[in-house]
Amino acid sequence: MQLVNTNVASTTAGTITVEFHGEGNELVSVRMAKDATISDHDAIQHAKQMMVQLTAFGEETGSYSVQGEGASIDDTLSAEVNGSLSET
Repeated sequence: MQLVNTNVASTTAGTITVEFHGEGNELVSVRMAKDATISDHDAIQHAKQMMVQLTAFGEETGSYSVQGEGASIDDTLSAEVNGSLSET
């Protein structure tokens, strides 16, 4: 993925989301617990470390749900806040 832009956003639910935008509408989002003292730069570095750990261990475990094609991060966060995100 060729990185084009990076966004950092805090939510009212006490999380912080880092979005890595690539060419061709590629998007990787990493959400983590919000620490009041974390800077945007540190949040980006932490998100990168989390992705490295995911790729290093590679085993898919746990459960997941699919929001549907085209669901935005705003829609997903709204669904979680409203309790409508299904867990499998």
